[in-house]
Amino acid sequence: MDERSSGEDPCAREPIHIPGAIQPHGAMLVCDPVTFSILHVSRNFAGITGGGAIPFPGQPVSEVLGRQHLHDLRNASARAGHRGGVGILAGLVLPGGTRRFDATIHVHAGRCIIELEPAPPEEQTSSQALELTRQLIARLDGVTDTRRLLTVGARLVQALLGYDRVMIYRFGDDGAGQVMAEAAAQELGSFLGHRFPASDIPEQARRLYLQNPIRMIADSAYEPVPLDPPLAPGEAPVDMSHAHLRSVSPVHCQYLRNMDVGASLSISLIVEGKLWGLIPCHHRTARVTPLALRMAAELFGHYFAMQIAATERREAMLASAGARRQLDLMIAESGTDQPLDQALRGRLPGLAALAGCHGAALLNGEDWLATGAALSHEDGLRLLDLLSREATRGIWHTQALGTLLRGPALPVAGAMVLRLSDKSNIALFLFRREEAHDLNWAGPPEKSVTDTPDGPRLFPRKSFDLWRERVHGRCLPWDEQTLAIAEALRSWLRDVMLSQSEAAAEERARTAHRRNIVNQELNHRVKNVLALVRSIVLQTGASATSVDQYTQALEGRLHALATAHDNSLREGSGSLGALIETEAMLFRGDDDPGRVTAQGPELRLDDTAFGVFALVLHEMMTNAAKYGALSVPGGQLSISWSFDGIEGLVLNWRESGGPAVVVPHESGFGSRLIRGSMEYDLQGRAEIEFAAGGLLARFVIPALHVTDADTQEVLAIGTVQGTLDGQSVLIVEDQALIALDTQETLRHLGAGEIRIAGGLAQAQAVLQDFSPDLAVLDFELGGETSESLAHALIARHCPVVFATGYGDRLMLPEGLRHVPVVSKPIGSAAIALQIAAARAVVTAAE
Repeated sequence: MDERSSGEDPCAREPIHIPGAIQPHGAMLVCDPVTFSILHVSRNFAGITGGGAIPFPGQPVSEVLGRQHLHDLRNASARAGHRGGVGILAGLVLPGGTRRFDATIHVHAGRCIIELEPAPPEEQTSSQALELTRQLIARLDGVTDTRRLLTVGARLVQALLGYDRVMIYRFGDDGAGQVMAEAAAQELGSFLGHRFPASDIPEQARRLYLQNPIRMIADSAYEPVPLDPPLAPGEAPVDMSHAHLRSVSPVHCQYLRNMDVGASLSISLIVEGKLWGLIPCHHRTARVTPLALRMAAELFGHYFAMQIAATERREAMLASAGARRQLDLMIAESGTDQPLDQALRGRLPGLAALAGCHGAALLNGEDWLATGAALSHEDGLRLLDLLSREATRGIWHTQALGTLLRGPALPVAGAMVLRLSDKSNIALFLFRREEAHDLNWAGPPEKSVTDTPDGPRLFPRKSFDLWRERVHGRCLPWDEQTLAIAEALRSWLRDVMLSQSEAAAEERARTAHRRNIVNQELNHRVKNVLALVRSIVLQTGASATSVDQYTQALEGRLHALATAHDNSLREGSGSLGALIETEAMLFRGDDDPGRVTAQGPELRLDDTAFGVFALVLHEMMTNAAKYGALSVPGGQLSISWSFDGIEGLVLNWRESGGPAVVVPHESGFGSRLIRGSMEYDLQGRAEIEFAAGGLLARFVIPALHVTDADTQEVLAIGTVQGTLDGQSVLIVEDQALIALDTQETLRHLGAGEIRIAGGLAQAQAVLQDFSPDLAVLDFELGGETSESLAHALIARHCPVVFATGYGDRLMLPEGLRHVPVVSKPIGSAAIALQIAAARAVVTAAE
């Protein structure tokens, strides 16, 4: 006989879903789904059921199974509900018989298929199988490492089903599978780590694994049992995609026998709608696993697949978060105000190392910045052009770059391309050198075709001993964690680009706004200055007793006015007190120096706030002199200010003794200037009240604009990561997901040990052996509050921050109004500022 490697695999074309036969450990009825009259019956029906007469086409199913059983089966089918669902009825006894059967029913492709299998002894009940499954599932709780999860899963399935060998088998991008975990009898050899070619499980078989997640072959040497009668001309074959008894390919049975496998059972692992892998169970002798136990195994497989998805997602998130932290450190060193190529210059080696690569390159328009082992600029453009023609976006990678870029030998074997913009040529390339490595196959991965008297026939390979293949011209595979790191890297780079774009757009908007303000202010300011000079002249004249005194006073006040205008335009930070004092000097009459009073701590404003607030202050002073308390000799103005780490700088303005206050019908330019400058330029607030006794105003400047030495530590701590620097934290929150999110945020800020309590009693129990450095308390805890707990922690000199969905302190009792509050959802910057404020509260109390 002439043996040769098979070219096009006949297995890939075999219609395995319509075999026309079943396995012999059960019997099948195929009937009309509307009339429930029999269409086909398995030839072994009488032998399996022990009945005399063989059902015949056209016979009502109720005559064979009994009317009540048919009613129960129909209900079971209805309960299954979903597409491809199978209804189950356990312990069915046929009319005139005593044997018990487990039955399944499903409707598919225009036929109703009823399958019967002899039921196991009554002591092996469905409830027992489900209880065992529940116990096994409980063993998976707390396993957060994927590799450990797979190992535990293989052992649990072996304990559940009792097969000689249980493997966890994962499919790769190329369709080949690899044994990731194994539980086997001690005398058996191991397949752990071995690979199986994609052709071992053809595409149509993989589709069936998705449709029917559990498949059993009770005896690999079985003789198929055909359906009777044969198909009529033009009649569609019976589609058994969802049938448990479906006969399988003879090639696959030979494959199992070549592995010395007498029986097998496979559980599909479906993750996010895709076939992640299988749990193949092999036994050396024939073995029938009862239906109840198979259903329990299917349930275990569903849960196990969800656990796989969860652990892989967790590992990817951890890898991504770790990468993001390192990337944030990089950007913290350089800032986001530099162009992308300048920001990454000198940092490309670090980015390459982060992804386990030997080189990297940044393509930015026509510029090519490369480091380490990398493609040339020309080859990089060739590769990007190839990906563009294939409409490849996001992240693309290959282990064998040489198969795509023909020509001279390339310096690298693998490449990953991170497209950063769909509209322009901006991309990050990561490269890996060739790393010759071994692939361990379970035998040579080729099938063979042998000429026989009946024509060419496909035979599976006979050896499954370790067969090692040496791979050249390829880099190491791009694993899931590397892909997660690459996604984090791409997201980070796009954030950098976006922040640069947004910063530029925002600055352009601010510039345009300021230019418009200046143009209007030039006109408005001249009028104000003239009115202010007139007021100064009149008030100075009213109190002067001589021409010399009048001249000296007028000259001094006009000089003060000029100084105030200089201060409003001066660059660099300035003293708030000095700014207010300069403006106030203009309006303090010689006979009443206390008519303008100012009181507050010595604070300094940054460049932006000083210039903006000088304009606001001057506008308020001018309005007071023109229309308010300072427009008459007896009027008074009181200015006071304070600072805290929550609101920032708060300045209160109170006029009294002036003319009757008139509420304006519409806002003039001055009012718009005040509100626009405070709210747009500083993101602060301006609140003005036209009270009967005199104008009242309240101005709030955010803390980030205040640079006083006494508050510098508060500001610094509230705006950088590392706020907690390993300190311990107690979180009291009755919503588990919010508690977990808060925990993650605090970890990003450098927290050490974090304990979570869901209520007061649990928190008090935690505090018996735990002394936190900080407490974050949800004030509303279902039917109770954390008031008493907050008082106890404050008494222990523990900084406390309240977390609330209300967004303010109004709901806090009087004795806790000083406690900082952060709104939910909790952001890093917001809680960092409140942590600093909470520490300041404790320091002040000591």
